[in-house]
Amino acid sequence: IKKIYSINPKVLFEVGTEEAIRYFTPDDLDRLLKDLSEFDFFDNIKYAVVQSGVGLDLGKRVNTGNFDKYRLKEFIRVCKRWGKLSKEHNGDYLTSEDVKVRFDAGLDSLNIAPEFGQLETLCYLEHMGDDFEQFYQLCHKSKRWEKWVSKDFIPHKNKEELIKICGHYILSDENFKRIKPNIDDDIKTRIKNKLKELVTI
Repeated sequence: IKKIYSINPKVLFEVGTEEAIRYFTPDDLDRLLKDLSEFDFFDNIKYAVVQSGVGLDLGKRVNTGNFDKYRLKEFIRVCKRWGKLSKEHNGDYLTSEDVKVRFDAGLDSLNIAPEFGQLETLCYLEHMGDDFEQFYQLCHKSKRWEKWVSKDFIPHKNKEELIKICGHYILSDENFKRIKPNIDDDIKTRIKNKLKELVTI
């Protein structure tokens, strides 16, 4: 953070991490923010990551763990005390009711990027045609699927599943851009429809 801030003092930061990477308690986050408050860049920290007991299984496309609203509220109190916006990761594959509970509890933002990345990947899969094998090879080579599958997963026997898991990681790859179907309007429509589903309550 210090290095980036020295290069560009206008950059905004997010600090903390999701539960699958490192379990945090509200007190842990409080100590982290207290330590960071000693630095010049503290005002540039916009978001603090909060944890509510949930995780993500990208391979199975489900939200995992047990949501704890009271734990979430404690994290949110810490964020407010330090003047930071709260952000929960692993907000993917939730119902609109699940999302509403979080925001009613005071949550400021929710990361749903993996689910929407997979939504985009599914659109490409439907239109890939003869370039399917190349799409698979790019995904396989990325190795971004490895942490989401069991040890007995056999890539060449589960090509479509592998693509669904990590296709969104290679969408900016120059080799993918050369085979990318021209379906931007379809993708935008699906994303808008999904967002509408999440905010219906």
